Amino acid sequence: MSAPLTAELPKSPLVTSRGETIIGPAVVEKIATRAASEVDGVGGVVQTGLSRLLPWSVGDDGPARASAEVGTDTVTVDLTVNVLYPQPVATVTNEVRSQVIRRLSELCGLRATEVNIAVPALVTPPRGTRRRVE
Repeated sequence: MSAPLTAELPKSPLVTSRGETIIGPAVVEKIATRAASEVDGVGGVVQTGLSRLLPWSVGDDGPARASAEVGTDTVTVDLTVNVLYPQPVATVTNEVRSQVIRRLSELCGLRATEVNIAVPALVTPPRGTRRRVE
C-alpha cells in the first residue's frame, strides 16, 4: 500500500526560510483606500462614525475608508466609498474591488479573499470639475 499523495501548496512570498513578513491591518487599509481613490467615479469624503459627529477629530479626508483582517497570505477588506453622481454604482464598485485586489497583490503579496464595499452616498463632483459643453 502506497502513501497518499499530497500536493505541496505554494508558499506565501511573505514566508521564507529566512523569516516571516507580517503586514499590519493599517498598511492594508491605507493601500485599499488609495486603490479605491484611483478608480474613476469614486469621490467625496466618506463621513462615518466619529468623523461625522466631530469632523475635526479625523485628519484623513480621503474618498474611502477601510478596515482589514490580515492572515498569513490572505486578507479580507471592508471598504466604504462614495460614488460620484451619475456614475453607475455597480460598475464603480466592481472596478474598485478589482483595483483593490490587484494593488494588494502587487504591493503586499496578499490575496484578497473578500472585498466588501458599502456605498453610503452618491455625491456630486466638486464645482469646477464638471465638463463644459462648448
